[in-house]
Amino acid sequence: MKTNLKSIRLENGEKVEEMAELLNISAAEYIDKENGVISLTNGEKEILSEYYKENVFENNFM
Repeated sequence: MKTNLKSIRLENGEKVEEMAELLNISAAEYIDKENGVISLTNGEKEILSEYYKENVFENNFM
């Protein structure tokens, strides 16, 4: 099962700008990460997993 970063964000009612601020990156860079243009770093994956209180990167995260 693939998990999509954008789907997770939308399900939780967050805005791109909020998530970009959490990761300390620009909104444009965050959008590129959601679209798979730029890969998330391991540190960003850890931050997002802690934020969502679950490992959202298991099971072929995309």
